Amino acid sequence: MTLTDDQYVAQAEAALAHMRARNKAFLDAAEGINIPWLHDDVRARFDSNGDLVDLDIAPEAMSTYTNVELEELITAVLRETRKQLTEHMHGLFVTYLVPTDPRFDPDITGERYIAPPPPDA
Repeated sequence: MTLTDDQYVAQAEAALAHMRARNKAFLDAAEGINIPWLHDDVRARFDSNGDLVDLDIAPEAMSTYTNVELEELITAVLRETRKQLTEHMHGLFVTYLVPTDPRFDPDITGERYIAPPPPDA
């Protein structure tokens, strides 16, 4: 299909606006990720960039565990929480923003997916 210059630009602009809306929806969904607590004595929370924003260690953990056990527990909770966040983020990324991935949902924003014009159009 050959597009006129005006048609090509219109389709490119529409696709760009659509991808911006998809990106905003992706960022909103990423902010809503909630990883369940993995342990009662040590809890970690990361933001959508993967930065640690909260680490809560129950006061009784200091007397329940040896220093080595507590260190291992903290490390395990940090690693597993960040791993789960990464998995959720990757899932959202391909669902919202990677049209070539089989998990891509073209209708996730409630609007019809608008593909960019082909390079040779």
